[in-house]
Amino acid sequence: MDYLGFLFAANAFVWGGIIYYVFTLKQRNRALEKDLELLKETLSREG
Repeated sequence: MDYLGFLFAANAFVWGGIIYYVFTLKQRNRALEKDLELLKETLSREG
């Protein structure tokens, strides 16, 4: 039972990392969608 605090801390650290990773992926996805829309607009104007 002495290691219960370490187990909790490790679990919180891992979940924090997962949440941070998902958040950054969401931001990258949003930026890629903006770039894709800009590319579509550019191609439709030229085509």
